[in-house]
Amino acid sequence: MDPITHAASGAVAMLAMPRRPATRWAVPLAALAAASPDIDVIFCHTPLQFLLLHRGITHSLAAAPLMGLLLALLSRPLWRAHTPEHWDFAKVWLFMVCMVLLHIWLDVITTYGTMIYLPFSHERVRLNAVFIIDLLLTLPLLWAVLRWRGRRGLMRLALAWVIVYPALCIGLNAWHTTQAEQRLIAEGRAASRIVVLPDGFAPLFWRTIYEEDGPQGRIVYSQGLDALGRPHDAPVPHKAAPPELVAALARQSVAADAFFDFTLLPVMRPLPADDMPPGAPGTRAAGSAVPETSGRTTYMLFHDLRFGSSLKLVRAAMASRPNADIPFRYMAELEMPAAKKDGTPEAEVPPEVHLLLERLRFSDSGKDSHWQPPQPPASPGILDWLAGLR
Repeated sequence: MDPITHAASGAVAMLAMPRRPATRWAVPLAALAAASPDIDVIFCHTPLQFLLLHRGITHSLAAAPLMGLLLALLSRPLWRAHTPEHWDFAKVWLFMVCMVLLHIWLDVITTYGTMIYLPFSHERVRLNAVFIIDLLLTLPLLWAVLRWRGRRGLMRLALAWVIVYPALCIGLNAWHTTQAEQRLIAEGRAASRIVVLPDGFAPLFWRTIYEEDGPQGRIVYSQGLDALGRPHDAPVPHKAAPPELVAALARQSVAADAFFDFTLLPVMRPLPADDMPPGAPGTRAAGSAVPETSGRTTYMLFHDLRFGSSLKLVRAAMASRPNADIPFRYMAELEMPAAKKDGTPEAEVPPEVHLLLERLRFSDSGKDSHWQPPQPPASPGILDWLAGLR
């Protein structure tokens, strides 16, 4: 969720309190507390750190009491003795924990994925209820903050809206998912792993992505839906990343492991010429087509479809942003198993694909690992484990 919505939710929460400390710092401190878990981005200097730390331990349920304690200690104007109507420290602590939990709630309702079970699990929770920016969620909060004087009831309604509106969207998502499953069955499609995502202007528009086996292997389809869950365009096919290949890469690289944990129904395609590593066999002039393989070496681009849109207006807006590109990309130079002349592998069980070089590039944040050898996964130390690192 965007920082404006986070901060506005904290301000509304403080303004909804029946009695709050009579200090001009009360509302700003609440707004900052509600946005504070995103302080993790300060420590994200590389793409891998971004994957492991953002929406990581600072967004963990286990860390919420500690986060609340730190915020309470920093919010001295709310509990110091000479502040009129000051709260006791325990109440400030409880309020700050609630602000952290409110932040976590607003993040898990998006499609990004939040690691709320750290340090015990890297599982990402995503409820797929709201789009990247949802004006139906944010604007009522901003309006309430601007109209707060003498309107505590309005503040409480706005605070309830933060819970009720996403909950309604979660219900709509479940309904659209059931509809999509029934429609694909009626069409005779052998679809699996059906996921419904909010599109731009949700809840009026949604998208469904699903996986299906085909003659050329697994395909991931993306299709736009209207407010009633009916398709409004044709499904768009993308080549799915085979689970066996994903697992092989994850065994060889901590970056690949973190990236594929982050993705949802990952897809792959040949790497464009402009992204090839320097001196790569078969590299051609910028903008020219590059074959999928060069001998036994293959260059592939992996990503997923969460951050796209089926709406032309939304796609145009996304294309106009600085450094517009696929937001999260993993690129790999792979050495493929040798094949016999008839095209079959040398053995019944072919040897594992060997990862030679890799690159993570996140266009919106400008983070780029550049081409480098993979770092094999290893057991983390206790401090790394507590921080959610691998």
